[in-house]
Amino acid sequence: MTTYTITFQKRETLPERLEAIAGELDLTPEQLIKRFISAGIAKLEDSDEPSVPGETLEDFLVQNGVWKPENR
Repeated sequence: MTTYTITFQKRETLPERLEAIAGELDLTPEQLIKRFISAGIAKLEDSDEPSVPGETLEDFLVQNGVWKPENR
């Protein structure tokens, strides 16, 4: 699993704001941050191409670039 660490200075208000918004959405701050990153990447890629169907949910996620193929 890949992990990134984000640190904030004492006076920054973003951690409290993230916690408040996450709480309103019944998410953890980590889940909210992951959603923000995913939405930002999606905007950068700005693809209007339709999704590729898959035979299973896992296959769908691999076919559409959400997951890497499993190493077998």
